[in-house]
Amino acid sequence: MPDSIEAVNTAVPFGTLLRDRYVAPQTAAPATSPIAGVDSADVGKTAALLKSIVETASRVPVVDQARVASLQEAIVSGAVQVNPQQIAQFFTNLEALLAQASIET
Repeated sequence: MPDSIEAVNTAVPFGTLLRDRYVAPQTAAPATSPIAGVDSADVGKTAALLKSIVETASRVPVVDQARVASLQEAIVSGAVQVNPQQIAQFFTNLEALLAQASIET
């Protein structure tokens, strides 16, 4: 069971949480005001993405080691011909899809 992380689902920016915890207050500014120059992250969006990744990974079938060994033997024996250009094209297409997906999110 995952441990709960303090202040993960709050609307308070992470920099403010750090300041409030580790830095003595210098002004009477409200607790939700961001500190200049501190990056912030949308933890909720990240948590949703991680949940989606875990759910997708859980649907991936387990590797069939017998099938892998059979394919390796077929490649070594020459029964199956490997086409390096086709494999390279596959990876190029995959990279393009991943780049497009990262732009959309």
